[in-house]
Amino acid sequence: MTSEETWPIGVVMSETGVTGMVERTQVAAVKLAVAEINAAGGVRGRPVVPLFRDPASTPARYRDLTLELCRDHGVRVIFGGHMSSTRKAMLPMVEAQNALLFYPTLYEGFEYSRHCIYTGAAPNQNSVPLVDYLFGTFGRRLLLIGSDYVYPYESNRIVGDLFRSKGGEILGETYVPLDLRGEHVARLLDLVRETQPDMIYSTLVGDGIVRFYEAYRAAGFDPETLPIASQSTSEVDVLRMAPGTAEGHVIAAPFFDSLDTPAAAEFTRAFHAATGGALPVTAPAEAAYFSVHLYARALALAGEDGIDRLLPALYEVEYEAPQGPVRVDRLTNHTHLWPRVARIREGAPYEIVSAPKRRVPPDPYLIEIVGDEEAADPLAAAGN
Repeated sequence: MTSEETWPIGVVMSETGVTGMVERTQVAAVKLAVAEINAAGGVRGRPVVPLFRDPASTPARYRDLTLELCRDHGVRVIFGGHMSSTRKAMLPMVEAQNALLFYPTLYEGFEYSRHCIYTGAAPNQNSVPLVDYLFGTFGRRLLLIGSDYVYPYESNRIVGDLFRSKGGEILGETYVPLDLRGEHVARLLDLVRETQPDMIYSTLVGDGIVRFYEAYRAAGFDPETLPIASQSTSEVDVLRMAPGTAEGHVIAAPFFDSLDTPAAAEFTRAFHAATGGALPVTAPAEAAYFSVHLYARALALAGEDGIDRLLPALYEVEYEAPQGPVRVDRLTNHTHLWPRVARIREGAPYEIVSAPKRRVPPDPYLIEIVGDEEAADPLAAAGN
């Protein structure tokens, strides 16, 4: 088929490298959404045809493959990027080619591009409710750790500022390589012993998440009283940990695979059926899934996939995502989401300890920070 008979989209998501495991769940979610759209007749009678590229978790490869898809294949819409370093590598190419990027991963905020739709959580949709829960539950002494690249530095800065604004104390802040090794893990554990925090906020990403959590458990720390809290840890990481490792730790995301709503249950069922149960469902996967459906709805309205027609149409559509109804904010290009905080419970649904009473508008620059008493209900189990 020619491009006049199809709607080509680019999918630049890793299936190898340090973030390959979690990005594989996003690839699977894109495939599921595309299959659903095409099974329903496509968009205006034309199928959506994804062109997949594996950048191997390497920022320069995300940049080069994005340029190749737009320049050499006429792709006008790209889905992908994971680490913020990869998004920042892709954006100049997308902007230069007058294309549109859907970025389906939480990030540190403080960014806007006309050429990017941010469907992962902004800081007010993850960091704010997480800090509210941590400060109100575990104490006022926080240790910050992270991987050595842009997202951990910025996210730790935001969480640290939010925590201090409540009267909390930041005991330390340290960073380790993405390729986390034994000596780096030992240094992190020594820091925990030295500072004796009430909780840890981790922005470790990729394979190092599993190594640190397992070492933390082996060192005898109790997550029921001294938890690791994270926005970058997901179900795919928990699945790879030794049994009992993740129990009691804290995560924040708009979606968990055990979320008990009809839309979430149907998405999880369809995802497992499509993947043969080989992959867990993650919040980045859910964001990738609804991103494709939002695109399809806007495309049906616009009638063409050029940014000048597609972008205004995106502001007019809404989609019943697994986490709840979502839509794109015309002022920020970020998405109205349903932020939740949970304690990990292995072998059982995650214990959702904070959930929104209503959809939370994006505030990527943290211009207005709404406190927990207004934005979330700590007793709400599903937040629907």
